Amino acid sequence: MAFGGRLFLMGLFGSERQKGRRRIMNRLLLREVWLLFATTGWIMILTGLMAGFLWDAIWFGVLDNIAGAESLISLAFSIQLQEVAPILASTVVTMGHGVPMTVDLALRKSQGEFMTLKSMGIPPEHFWAWPRLLAGLIGFPVLFAVMAVSTLAGLYIGIWDSIELPLGDYLAGAKTALVDFNFIKMGAKFILVGFCLNFFCLFHSWRIKEGNLRAIPRCARWAMAETFIFCTLGVVLVTVLYD
Repeated sequence: MAFGGRLFLMGLFGSERQKGRRRIMNRLLLREVWLLFATTGWIMILTGLMAGFLWDAIWFGVLDNIAGAESLISLAFSIQLQEVAPILASTVVTMGHGVPMTVDLALRKSQGEFMTLKSMGIPPEHFWAWPRLLAGLIGFPVLFAVMAVSTLAGLYIGIWDSIELPLGDYLAGAKTALVDFNFIKMGAKFILVGFCLNFFCLFHSWRIKEGNLRAIPRCARWAMAETFIFCTLGVVLVTVLYD
């Protein structure tokens, strides 16, 4: 609670109280967004392609006789993007970006860098936490869009290989899914998942004591577990409460 309160106050008042550091903070934010894409972007593309192939095997294999191809495309695409993909994407980002970030910050704190900033009158949250938290909120929706496009491509490749469906018919089915897409529900999931992705990693790295290098692996495990649990819980709760 105390750590979350400091982050909240830093976001509201930090840039005003320390105006000379705003430019540095903005650069750190851009750097964190870039690192988020550099570490997980290509994995998100591969995961989306694999998920698309998997949906093809399910919907056009076991469930092929339920409805026409266009209806199946719309149904598969909607379920993948609204229910499965947020959890899948959050898992990729947690393992590819969140855990390394936790280890990096925990190492910095255990080596005394946080105390150095405090002795200079600079709150560590201002440079080490707030830009990373914002990076998760900004970067996750864009990464999710990358995964959505990859899923569309993977699904089409699988469908074309199975039934040689023309691209126009496939895009018509995808368009139907996007027209019915619930952007309010997805917006709520973006906020919750984007917040959880970095908050729990930051929180656990802040709990490391100086000189306690041996606690870093345990810190990373707890950060990964709690991030995954709360991301999944947030996605499920939004679905249950909204529907």
